[in-house]
Amino acid sequence: MRRLTLRLTAACVLAAAVPMGRADAAGPRAASATVCGDQYLLALADPGQIAALSPQAGDPWLSLLAGEAARHRQVRPSAETYLSLGVGVVLANAWSDHKTVELLERFGVRVVRIPLVERFEDIETVTATIAEALGHPERGAVLNDAVRRRLAALRAENAGAGRPALYLRPGGGSAAAGTFVDAVMTATGLTNQATADGRSGWTGYDLERFVLNPPEMLVTSFFESPDRSVRRAFGEHPAFLRRAAITPTVAVPGKTWVCSGWFLVEAAEALAGGLRRLPPSSSTNRGP
Repeated sequence: MRRLTLRLTAACVLAAAVPMGRADAAGPRAASATVCGDQYLLALADPGQIAALSPQAGDPWLSLLAGEAARHRQVRPSAETYLSLGVGVVLANAWSDHKTVELLERFGVRVVRIPLVERFEDIETVTATIAEALGHPERGAVLNDAVRRRLAALRAENAGAGRPALYLRPGGGSAAAGTFVDAVMTATGLTNQATADGRSGWTGYDLERFVLNPPEMLVTSFFESPDRSVRRAFGEHPAFLRRAAITPTVAVPGKTWVCSGWFLVEAAEALAGGLRRLPPSSSTNRGP
């Protein structure tokens, strides 16, 4: 602990050349410790404000704004690194390493903990909070207004038309009421099959049940990921692959909803776009 304190003190000395909290008149110098924070920082900050992004910022499978992220430094989260860069604001997850967060706050850095919220209304609050911390509250208001208008258009279109659909990840994970996946599905007019089955929250789905009582439609995500560490209980099972091959499916890019943020509207638009390309449902319309 004493060695870490000495290193942090040295980092503060190095940071003295860059005034803590201000890169210029545009707003505080900022960094992101998480891929969710990356999307916010790239959308709301001036390029000159961005001191560092997370190591996943340039991953095209996880980061919606990977192209923009390539122009910026990407570092492993550490208090020492952020202090040496003269950072005044750090965007982190609510569950980020508490010791790092506490050390940053002890040295006067403002840490914005991004919560995992499940409703678009709550995402607006998160966006406004981050925009204010970055010195650009007006940009947060503009982004929220744009997302609101895009969602209104999707709800008016009602591309899902009440059609039941089951969301699945390659490991068999699913999502029901009380999740941002459910919020996205609802925004397009779909009926969430997991919710209709009496489930709630982040849940799993049994392969045997899927085969014996298959859904009318699938919404999938992360099946295209090159990461072999992703559990493949469904994604590589012959029984699933046979059934999925004859089931109408919309694949939503994982990078559009790797966490909850303003960019969930991108997931909703991708889902609506996939629904438009599907043939009409042969079942009775269960929609309003």
